[in-house]
This record gives sequence, structure tokens and C-alpha cells, in this order.
Amino acid sequence: MTHRLYFGNLDVNITQQDLEDECKRFGRTASVWVARSPPGFAFVEYEDIRDAEDCVRGLNDTRLGAQRVRVEFARNKGKNSAPPSGGYGGGRDGGGYGGP
Repeated sequence: MTHRLYFGNLDVNITQQDLEDECKRFGRTASVWVARSPPGFAFVEYEDIRDAEDCVRGLNDTRLGAQRVRVEFARNKGKNSAPPSGGYGGGRDGGGYGGP
């Protein structure tokens, strides 16, 4: 299982290699993806949650390139994530709490 971080407010001139080099200081990365259209954000996945936590502590609100970057745990796991569970789905009937 990997642990995914979101990088926001990323300088558009930061390359995938630049970000990978910065993140490798905290541990082994499983993947690094930098958005280009639209630019300004990225996702980095770590194999070990401790490395991901260290990266958040070490890089959040620091300057990468010309801008201060925001680093936090991603709110979902992307296209391969499991659908949310629980009774708050809404569904086609519009019920907000999974009730009849």
C-alpha cells in the first residue's frame, strides 16, 4: 500500500525530476506525477507512511522554485481507490443517509 501526498501551489517550472529529488530526501518514493494541464500541483506516493509524514513536515510551506508549496495527505487515492463506504451515499433516490 502506498501513501499519497498532494502538492499544491507548485511552481510551474518545477519538473518531475526536481520534485522527485526533493522528495527522495525523506525516503523511497513509489511514484511522482506533476500536472501540466493545468499546472501547479502534483502527487507523490511513498511506500512507507513514516516517510510520507516526514515529507509533509519537511516540505509543507517551504519554497520550491519561486513559490511556497502546500503539502498534505491526498484526500483520495485516485482512480484505483475503493468507493467510499458507509451510509452517506445519496444514491439515485436522493436519500442523504442511506435510508429508505
